[in-house]
Amino acid sequence: MTRLKRVVLDRLVRYYRYLAEFVAPNQEKTITSARIGNALDVDPSQVRKDFSAVGLVGMSHVGYDVCEACRAIRAALGFDRTYSAVLLGAGKLGSAILEYHEFERYGLHIAAAYDVDPFKVGRRISGHTIQPIDELPHFLKENGVTLAVLATPVEVAQPLADLLVASGVTAIWNFTPTRLSVPSHVLARNERFSVGLGEIAYHLSHAQDGDGTGPGTVAETTPALKSGSYRNVVQKV
Repeated sequence: MTRLKRVVLDRLVRYYRYLAEFVAPNQEKTITSARIGNALDVDPSQVRKDFSAVGLVGMSHVGYDVCEACRAIRAALGFDRTYSAVLLGAGKLGSAILEYHEFERYGLHIAAAYDVDPFKVGRRISGHTIQPIDELPHFLKENGVTLAVLATPVEVAQPLADLLVASGVTAIWNFTPTRLSVPSHVLARNERFSVGLGEIAYHLSHAQDGDGTGPGTVAETTPALKSGSYRNVVQKV
């Protein structure tokens, strides 16, 4: 398969989440590109093109088999495999990441967690005993772990990234507010909360509707409100 571009990967993740969390649980067998496009604010022709890139072919007047689409996207993105990772930083953000078990659905398994704070080392968080950072290199090499999640204070982010790279890590999911400098063979995925907040602030300041809701927002958020534990809350409102 041809290496997929970042924008295509981002859309495939959105398709998968929509199909796996909002369509499949309702026992729906097929879905059209038009419906997916309408729900996620993506042109249906782009949906078909993206699906074709992962080997999916729709059925005329029927659309795509939901289960087949989920399997194809999982295989293309690697969600059908398990990737062991280490977490660095057991503060509030790191603890929240440890407690968020939905990552397992996407193949991410946090095998161990580390911190430099002696008050955090030894604590149990969601089944993990926080380990001292000086034990990290041995664990990485002993277990062949090549993925790390970084949720530390900004001032130690780069030194720890250097340590991770030196220990054989080739992918870093960076939640710190700094851009990491890594060799070309290492992927550093930077999650910037400020970028998301900037998009929200921009939307609110330019919203045309009186309730602050603009195009492309209701389609993605409404299904979540109708599913799972939110259903009873919605019914009571």
